[in-house]
Amino acid sequence: MIKLVVIGKCWDPEGSDELRFGWQALQRQLPASAKVVHTHAANFEELWIEATVLASKLASTLNANLDGTGTGTGTGTADDQVLMLAHPHLALAPGCLESLEQTVKLANSEDFVWAYDSKHTAPENPISYCTWRGLERHAAQSANKLPAPLAKDMQRDAPLVSMASMGSLMSATPLKARTQWGVPQAFAHDYSDYRSGERLEVMNMVPASAYKILDVGGGEGGFLQALKKTRSCETHLAEYSAQACEVAQSRVDKVWQGDFFVAPITEKFGCITFLDVLEHTTEPLRWLEKAREYLSAQGTLVASIPNVGHWSVIADLLEGRWDYAPVGIHCITHLRFFTRHGIEALFDQAGFEIDAIEATHVMPPPWWNTAGMATATGNALNIADNNLSAYAYLVRAKLK
Repeated sequence: MIKLVVIGKCWDPEGSDELRFGWQALQRQLPASAKVVHTHAANFEELWIEATVLASKLASTLNANLDGTGTGTGTGTADDQVLMLAHPHLALAPGCLESLEQTVKLANSEDFVWAYDSKHTAPENPISYCTWRGLERHAAQSANKLPAPLAKDMQRDAPLVSMASMGSLMSATPLKARTQWGVPQAFAHDYSDYRSGERLEVMNMVPASAYKILDVGGGEGGFLQALKKTRSCETHLAEYSAQACEVAQSRVDKVWQGDFFVAPITEKFGCITFLDVLEHTTEPLRWLEKAREYLSAQGTLVASIPNVGHWSVIADLLEGRWDYAPVGIHCITHLRFFTRHGIEALFDQAGFEIDAIEATHVMPPPWWNTAGMATATGNALNIADNNLSAYAYLVRAKLK
């Protein structure tokens, strides 16, 4: 059984409502009896060193007599395992830990096993989910696949490929001397970059003529930093999180930390961006109206807004599911939900004229079929496949 959980460093798991929700969900999946240790390990090698030291101490404790004689009659056994997580911002698919544990028991005691994850997928099982229920479906596709050792030419780099790994607590064999097994049934979703994404799909929506850019709610400033690498511009970030602003200081020209509505912003901007922000607000109309104050006469507003009418959400609802998650369409901090129709109405009400609207598409799987519902006669539903496959809408608008 898992006796020790060693976690690498990333964002503070209590640093936001989203991270707190995700960390609490992960904690519920960990064995209650396991010792959980957070470390400053920044990569797998550092994590393994930390885990080896901690496991050695814990194994010695488990094998000692209660009276401290250390004659090996304690509770430690070869089945005791150490779980290593790259950071706390992981969503483990159902059965992930159980599959890792079962494989460790079947493997040699000197081996270690690892889960596939959203950054490192099995070639035959690419990402096919957008929701928590979708993650369950994705993991179930690998139910009958057998664990496999990494190819010899991957051996040296293999320790870097997994966000979740497991090995015997009692072994002191060096990392590179161990056989490494990938377990198809074990899968983890990594959402650690949700505040730092570069959002390359949005860049073409920002007019080349816009020199001064304000990104509202832009986290660590990843988008603005990436934008400035491609063009000459002055970048400003308005962000509530002090933790995110601290990181962003070295990435953008100016950081406005705090409440967007009381920030002492006195400048005008050629472009203001709301990238997956409006759905987190109680009054998105008010945010757009506030942006009007900071937009130059010929300025542009750009937004990215998730589509609650995506097929993945509809599929979940058909199964009676709506599972909140740390990130994504079902993000725990989403307060408003939009379809294309609702987005167009919101911008019109706020005094903006949309001059471009594009969709980022995540296509449905082969089993998704609405043909029987979408016919041209009678009371059939008016279903647009383009809207169903739109995961999010990218909107560019100007003042009316």
